Amino acid sequence: MMCKTTIRPFLHWRNVGWHLPLLLSALVFFSLSALGQTVEPNLPKSTTADQTQTVNIEHYLDRLIASTAIAADAVSVIEEANGFRIEASQRLKHGRRDEGRALLRQAAEVIAAAAPDGDAKQQDPLLREYLLEITKELVALDAPTKLVGESFIDADSAGNARVAAFINYFQGRGRSRLEMGQSRLASYRPMMAQVFREEGVPEWLIGVGFVESTYNSRAHSPKEAHGIWQFIPGTGARYGLRRTAWTDERENPEKSTRAAARYLRDLHALFGDWQLALAAYNWGEGRVARLIRRTGIRDFWTMADRGLLPQETANYVPSVLAASRLLLGPGKQLTEVETLSQ
Repeated sequence: MMCKTTIRPFLHWRNVGWHLPLLLSALVFFSLSALGQTVEPNLPKSTTADQTQTVNIEHYLDRLIASTAIAADAVSVIEEANGFRIEASQRLKHGRRDEGRALLRQAAEVIAAAAPDGDAKQQDPLLREYLLEITKELVALDAPTKLVGESFIDADSAGNARVAAFINYFQGRGRSRLEMGQSRLASYRPMMAQVFREEGVPEWLIGVGFVESTYNSRAHSPKEAHGIWQFIPGTGARYGLRRTAWTDERENPEKSTRAAARYLRDLHALFGDWQLALAAYNWGEGRVARLIRRTGIRDFWTMADRGLLPQETANYVPSVLAASRLLLGPGKQLTEVETLSQ
């Protein structure tokens, strides 16, 4: 896990504006230092040695240029996000909680949308740490919470044709899978319900585990997703699931359930909506954030109806809602999280 004490002082919104040029200079300096330590100064004077040295220099210069460009891009992204964060702080100081929360979400979306899949910026420590800090602020704004007896599906999507279609499917051709899920869930449900309560997320999200793996702790996908909640290695590591030569905690039902609850809670904090959180769980928060920034649309059903989502994601969210209703029964299970501090 990354040591936070060396990065956090630069990331606080009061300090970013002052320290960004200094931080970028430091990154370049350390990169140059590493380059200087790598190339041997006393190679024998031969054609082969000269060629090898040239290759090494070019290789490390390429790496230096790439790392410097990534750092510069990260700094630029953080500067943009920090503008929203500073404004959010001012709104919150004046008691304008909803406006402050909305601005913080805009800051988070800037960071999440900054790096497309495969882009090296995805692993940039500054961006990851900055997004983590904003997420913590948003989670804190949503606390304290408690579970209440409001039905999430009845309130938001009972009449939705997509949800109804999946309910019919699981009661018909998909019945064998539903029954398998019910059988496996029987042993996990008390633990999962307790973990979800402790993490402040609604119990109906247990349906995510059904859609992901039918509650198979050893399920493995071609994309390296593993376990009940189908964590890919990077996201699993981000939420504390260790992988060694002897163990993979993505396969541990309780630890992976807690990681899933925290991930879903963070996604809800970032997007302010459980359906968008589910879409991000399936498609990735970066893709959802980029779609919101490009279109200004913040409603899952509108995104799906306009064909803005991949078909898998457009089907994923209603399948989770349908599975939750069928697995846990109408009424008591589909409890929503109510923010008491608003």
